Amino acid sequence: MKTEIALIADVHSIKTRKNIGKAKDLLQSLVPRAKVFCFYDSERQPAWSSDGADDYETDEFIAALPQDIFAACDDGAEFVRRTLKSGRTVLVLPVRGDSGDDLGLLTVVFSRNAGKSSWFNPSMLYGVLAPAVDIIGEALYLNHEVSRSNSDVDAIEKELQLVYEVDEKIHGLSRSHAGLAQLVGQSGRFLNIAYSVLLIPSKRIRVSATHSSWKNVNRKVLDRYLIEQLLPKVEGRQSPIIFEMPAEDGVTAADKGYQTLVSPLTDKAGNVEGILAQLGRVTNEPFDNTHRRFMAHIVRKVEYVIEQSFDAMTGLMNRAGFEAQLSESWKSLEPQDGHQLIYLDLDNLQLVNDTFGRKAGDEVIMRFARMLEEDLPKSAVASRLTGDDFCVLLTNANDEEALEHAKMLRKKCESLRYLEGDKTLQITISIGLARFNREAGDEGKALTTARMACESAKSHGRDRIEVYDSSNTSIIQRHDDMQLVAQIQQAMDGDQFILLAQPIVALKPKDRKTHYEILLRMRDNDGNPISTSAFFSAAERYQVMPQIDRWVVSATLARLAASRETLDGQNAVFSINLSGQTLGDDDILEFITDELEESGIPAASIGFEVTESAAVSNLTKAQNFIDSLHELGCHIALDDFGAGLSSFAYLKNFHVDTLKIDGGFIRDITDNRISESMVAAITQVAKVMELDTVAEYVEHEKTRKLIKKLGVDFAQGHVVGKPLPLDDVLAALEDAGVQTGSDG
Repeated sequence: MKTEIALIADVHSIKTRKNIGKAKDLLQSLVPRAKVFCFYDSERQPAWSSDGADDYETDEFIAALPQDIFAACDDGAEFVRRTLKSGRTVLVLPVRGDSGDDLGLLTVVFSRNAGKSSWFNPSMLYGVLAPAVDIIGEALYLNHEVSRSNSDVDAIEKELQLVYEVDEKIHGLSRSHAGLAQLVGQSGRFLNIAYSVLLIPSKRIRVSATHSSWKNVNRKVLDRYLIEQLLPKVEGRQSPIIFEMPAEDGVTAADKGYQTLVSPLTDKAGNVEGILAQLGRVTNEPFDNTHRRFMAHIVRKVEYVIEQSFDAMTGLMNRAGFEAQLSESWKSLEPQDGHQLIYLDLDNLQLVNDTFGRKAGDEVIMRFARMLEEDLPKSAVASRLTGDDFCVLLTNANDEEALEHAKMLRKKCESLRYLEGDKTLQITISIGLARFNREAGDEGKALTTARMACESAKSHGRDRIEVYDSSNTSIIQRHDDMQLVAQIQQAMDGDQFILLAQPIVALKPKDRKTHYEILLRMRDNDGNPISTSAFFSAAERYQVMPQIDRWVVSATLARLAASRETLDGQNAVFSINLSGQTLGDDDILEFITDELEESGIPAASIGFEVTESAAVSNLTKAQNFIDSLHELGCHIALDDFGAGLSSFAYLKNFHVDTLKIDGGFIRDITDNRISESMVAAITQVAKVMELDTVAEYVEHEKTRKLIKKLGVDFAQGHVVGKPLPLDDVLAALEDAGVQTGSDG
């Protein structure tokens, strides 16, 4: 009992000690996004907090935790994650002494909704914090165990100082080989190591740092020995191991015998994929447990950099790691230097996925990645940027060398086929080349130009190589589209999108609902309008139409919900356009249903327009989508009807309410008998199927009269009503409702 009381007292007095200052700095450097760290004693009483303030919510939460809260934790990862009533996220870790005594709890408190952020990874945070917590736990334990010698206390304090100092120097390390070099170099320097090396054969990673005393040692021989002899010995191990290297005849420092501290590195599956080895201390002092714990801390940081920087499937660098590598290369780029970027796209990966399944596609990706690495120059870096996009940085290479390497890759790809039974698919690649030099502007622009060249190769037939040329008009168009896509993202986040509503007017207004089509316009940063066709073209090219359509659905329903009282008194329907890309989105139906429910707007007041071509190309999904929304009560229109050659054949598959006749027939209907006949035929079929018809692009009174004569039900165009801001339309409806009420 006296020991327990003394222990609690020591935990509370720790805030006055030198160690706690180091502990606080260490913890904050490890997890800079944390708002506050708190220690609680074994009786769950607050001992100290990193900001010195009281936190009653966290205190109450900790006090209510059961004593066996960590019993259910798996894989030795002892931590608990919870969300407090305030929305803040908290991680709780146990603090224990060497013999397992419960010294208390460390809580790490994050801001509201931090747990929902993409960067928040509890297991990774635990892995980073655990070694530091072990050290702090031992320091706390020593404070109440008077029987321990002062030398033990000094050793623990030295270990804490060691971890803190090296962590301070490598804080914010980059996701690149430079970041790994920083870790290897600093850890070796702090341990006074003769030769430090990081070896991950599967990822072609070799990073080393050598002390001058070992400058004559054959490092290639050492590396081979580490990979062939010691790497297999750490398989299945989780913590660093010390090996004795016996003395041999020779003249180098390594020949005199030394110790090697080998730390295994594991992948996500727990398999050892490499080692970080510290060979020989310059002072010839032996390694001890302090050094082993220190290296366990460093290895977790290395594993974090690897996880963040490399693609788990192929072992190549991922986009984040590659962009960091490009940034490092750019910083060291001299005016006379010249590197090259080779951007590669697997042309028919989607066809492999659709024909044989996604596992087959994954196999093709892995085979291509291995092929990409086989003849990669030693200083080159290969990466997998997205699903089927790859890029290679060729250092110190000219245009001819890059082109030769690209030709070699394209030639090798001729042997890349996928076979299953009697089916076979040849895999081809489109390649874009661009210079990586000061003329490119910056590393981001260089990567963009390589990507544009690759896209140009795809659009010109695929299975070809194109070199970036700033005078190429198709590449210029792609550059303009990419700029527009960036503006589109800004528009969705800001106020640069504008919702308009254009009336769809009944040609025989009798007990007809008032219909409006929601239209989208975009302004640039200066408030000037951007061509609608231009930004929609860019959005379609770069697959952002689903994001735009979701924005329109949400924004429209939110605005209508704000005018719910006005709409309740009006018999109005507002129709929203959905693109073909959106129709292929597996989650769009659920999204629309949720948005409708949340807005409270009756489904009968909302319509959706889908183009005929999009519906036919996604026949099964379109049928399910249209049927589901129709069952909810939404109005469904088939847009641009008549543009396809099989319009009437497919019409019976779709449960729609309205056919919007393709504008190509309406524009010249007064001068073209074929267009007039087509409109008459569509109108006749629609009447048989009890569907309404709408004629778009009605710009002249003569056109309006003719389509009315042909039996078209509705007209849309400037002659019957121009698009107006949605707010103005709703205000006009409100005024009309007030007027009607006063007349009554």
